Amino acid sequence: MIDSNSGRAALFPVVRTGSPRAGCFRSCLAVLGAATMAALAMHAAPAAADEVSDYPVKPIRLVIPYATGGVSDTIGRVMAKAMGDALGQSVVAENRGGGGGTIGAAVVAEAPPDGYTLLLTSPPMVAVAPVTLKSLPYDPIASFTAIGTAVTTPNILVVNNDLPVKTLSDLADYARQGGRLSFASAGPGSTGHLSGQILQNAMHIEMTHVPYKSSGQAFPDVISGRVSMVFDSLPSTIGHVRAGKVRPVVVMSKERSSVLPEVPTAIEAGYPAATMNFWMGIEGPARIPQGIVDKLNAAIRKALESPELKKQLSTVGAELYATSPQEFAAMRRQDAESLGKLARSLGLGAD
Repeated sequence: MIDSNSGRAALFPVVRTGSPRAGCFRSCLAVLGAATMAALAMHAAPAAADEVSDYPVKPIRLVIPYATGGVSDTIGRVMAKAMGDALGQSVVAENRGGGGGTIGAAVVAEAPPDGYTLLLTSPPMVAVAPVTLKSLPYDPIASFTAIGTAVTTPNILVVNNDLPVKTLSDLADYARQGGRLSFASAGPGSTGHLSGQILQNAMHIEMTHVPYKSSGQAFPDVISGRVSMVFDSLPSTIGHVRAGKVRPVVVMSKERSSVLPEVPTAIEAGYPAATMNFWMGIEGPARIPQGIVDKLNAAIRKALESPELKKQLSTVGAELYATSPQEFAAMRRQDAESLGKLARSLGLGAD
C-alpha cells in the first residue's frame, strides 16, 4: 500500500482510526507486546536463578571496619578463613578502619547487592554511631541485609586488686557506704561505657566515668589503682585476668563464659537488667537475594563447627553464637532502639 502523504510504500497497512480494522490492529500489537515481554521474562528468570544457584563464582570481600590488630580484626580474619572453607571460595578480609566503623560500613552499603561484599558488624555501629554522628551516608538498618551472627564477646567487669569488692553486692555496699568509685572505658559511646551506665542504672549507684582512647590505655591505671575498675570485652581483658593483674567480678552476658566459668553473670548476681549482649555478625548491602542470604547463613553455621575456629575463638574468650537472618534482623532493630536510647540519655548525641 502507498502512503498518500509520502508516496512511499508503508511498512504496515494504513488503518483509519475508528474502523473495525483499527481495533483489530491495536489488539494484535498488544498481543505481540505481551508475548515479547513474556519471552524476555522467561530468559531473564533463569539467568537470575543461575546467579543464585552458582554463587559464589569469585572471591568474596569481608570488610572489617576497624584497624588491624584488635579483637574485631582477629575474629573477622578467623571467620573469613572458615567461611571460605565452607563456601569453597576465598573470603578475603579487608580492613577499612575509621569513624567508629562507619567508613567500612559505608563501603558495604554502597556495594552491589550480589553477596560479594560483606561487613563484620557489631552493636556500636548499629546503635551508637547514628546517635553520636551528625550524619551517616547510610541508614544503619535499611541500608543492609542481615545475614547472621557468628560470635558474642561478653563484656566483663574487672576491678583493682586492692578494692574490697569481689561481688556486685560488695560493690553496692561499698558505694552506699560512701566509697568513691570510678570506671574506665575505651571512650564515650563504647560498649564499656554503655555497660558501666547500664550497671549503674540497675544498681542505683554512682560512679565516675573515665574515658580513654582505648581499653589498652585504661588497664595500667586500673592495675595501679588510679581508677577503680574497667568494663571491657572479655577478649581484651582475659590476659590481665589470667595474669592476676585485675580481679573479675561479673560478666554481663546471659550465660557464663566457657573460658572463665567461675565468674558469675549479672543475672546470677541479682541484676538481670545489667545484661548486655555484645554480638558480632555478618551483613551485606540491602536487597541481597534471599537464596544468597541463605547460602551465607549456612556457611556461617558450618564455619562455627570447625574445630580450628572453635579453638581460636576460645583463646580470645569469644563464644559461638549463630542466628538465622530473621533473628539477626530483629536483634539489630531491638539493639538500635534500646542502646540508641541509652546513648542519647548519656548526652552522646552529635552537636
